[in-house]
Amino acid sequence: MTVGEAVLDAICSQRDKMPLVLTVVIVMGLLLAFPLLLLENDTAGYAIAVIDAIIVALCLVVFGSAYWYCTKRAMD
Repeated sequence: MTVGEAVLDAICSQRDKMPLVLTVVIVMGLLLAFPLLLLENDTAGYAIAVIDAIIVALCLVVFGSAYWYCTKRAMD
């Protein structure tokens, strides 16, 4: 077993917890909509909200694709 396969096995062993993480990330994204809509563009708070939105989007992509891959791998 290579190191990559060991890492994938470790990630996929946590597949039952990934829906909870995805739910938390989606809720964080929904709550982040308020600052993005209510803050003015040139403020420091708006810049932080944009950085948070990027982090939430990356987490959604990473955890969503990991969940999809692990589910696909479990079916095979």
